[in-house]
Amino acid sequence: MKVKLETSLHTYMEKVEGLLLKNEANNNLMLGLLDRGFNNVNAYQEGVHLGIVENDNEIIYAFMQSPPNHWILADVDQLEENVIESIVLFLFENNYDVPSVLGPNDAVEKFVESRAHLTGKRAHVQMNQLIYQLDEVKVPPNLNGTLKQAKDKHKTLIAKWLYQFGVEANMYISRLKAETMATSYIDNRTIYLWEVDGKVVSMVNNSRKTKNGVTLNAVYTPDKYKRNGYATSAVAALSRKLLADGYKFCSLYTDAANPTSNSIYRKIGYYEIGSSIVYEYEAT
Repeated sequence: MKVKLETSLHTYMEKVEGLLLKNEANNNLMLGLLDRGFNNVNAYQEGVHLGIVENDNEIIYAFMQSPPNHWILADVDQLEENVIESIVLFLFENNYDVPSVLGPNDAVEKFVESRAHLTGKRAHVQMNQLIYQLDEVKVPPNLNGTLKQAKDKHKTLIAKWLYQFGVEANMYISRLKAETMATSYIDNRTIYLWEVDGKVVSMVNNSRKTKNGVTLNAVYTPDKYKRNGYATSAVAALSRKLLADGYKFCSLYTDAANPTSNSIYRKIGYYEIGSSIVYEYEAT
């Protein structure tokens, strides 16, 4: 069994895309990040680590990191013995920083256990997530509202909402990063707003693309507008638009501990296809 990093993103895509597409929606994060880098040479200015595991010259596993973010572990149908332990050993021997790790529960649990045994370093759960897929929108958006693509004039509002979204989701986003994200979303024409009676009341972002699907994220409604069905309408409207644009499915991550958001997505037509867990290590 051999673990190594590829230096060429194009070569990496050629080697691992088939493996990842076997569970396309569950691997939407890796596939989406790879698609972003494939189509934008400036996407990873701080570099990217593209890992593969080979056995008898056959690629059996993939993992990656865009520093300083999570190491991401792929979702595969059959996780061969010692794959995760080999990755942990490779990262340790080559002195790669491991701030956090994300992926299927079984793979991540093995990673954390193996790294603790090897290095003594412990990690804590940052979030348990569910992964959902949608093939058909079952609930129409409220006709009293309208889905609109965000424009430059909305940048300050979106940055504020992204910061608040991070606070509520227990995923800290600095105000500076929120501003950068808002600019990127608007420039890339991915962020949408739900408007009712001339007021912007909710937002949703079209985050990443895979070969057949697209991922939604950053679903947020401020407190004063909650419990009116605005998020439901915004997500339903954007999901319907994306399917009409030719995507075969939509996917998204949710906090497994948030019954409200999970109920909203199920109502729209999203159904659970997998789970993911994030473990975070203390800074050293």
